[in-house]
Amino acid sequence: MNEFAPTVLVPVDVSTDERPDPDLLDLLRPARVVLVGWYPVPDQVAPEQMRDEHEGEAVERIENVASHFPDGSDVETLVVFTRDRSETVDRVAEEYGASVIVVPRDVRVVERVFVPVRGDVNLDRILSIVATLLAESEASVTLFHAAPAGDEDPTVGQTLLEGAFDRLTDAGVDDDRIATATVESESPVDDIVDAARNHDVLVIGETKPSLIEQILGDVPTQVIKRSESPVLVVRDTDA
Repeated sequence: MNEFAPTVLVPVDVSTDERPDPDLLDLLRPARVVLVGWYPVPDQVAPEQMRDEHEGEAVERIENVASHFPDGSDVETLVVFTRDRSETVDRVAEEYGASVIVVPRDVRVVERVFVPVRGDVNLDRILSIVATLLAESEASVTLFHAAPAGDEDPTVGQTLLEGAFDRLTDAGVDDDRIATATVESESPVDDIVDAARNHDVLVIGETKPSLIEQILGDVPTQVIKRSESPVLVVRDTDA
């Protein structure tokens, strides 16, 4: 396992049979995974009552999800009965020092990872996490930059991508597994979403550290809502 092992938080609704796709679990193998089994509590019901009635089945479901991780995975589980999923995810992420929060979606196989690159200070952490996850995977990665039309010197995006490319190769990712693409865009969100459709997993950085109200910045929020693939949200814990 890579010396840099990020903590990845994976929320799972244990009131249902929801479970992350096995290929996504395989991609997460180099990470320390915290599986959060969250059970929704209606407003008119006390959390203690829900726990008394459903804790056994909730624990069984989250342990079943954990059993599907590849051998050797570092997985910790917990079950939380909550009225507010976002607040719970945010709190647990802080408690466990999670670098990444997974927005699970169906995926057939993880062969292509998509990383929209912006000029954020969070870029170093994003690239470190991507390099770590790719260390035990054969997946390729596309680094993509959508420059707002007329607002940016075209060479800025290319320079940004070249630097990101070099950081991944310095971290041990073979250069033939890395592609770069930059576009001048009238609508960066549309172009990111369209390009991401040809990939299996999206890795995107949040703009602010809190997920309480999904405050991820305008572009990340819209991309996550419109993505058809699993999304790994890299937290900006230095913000």
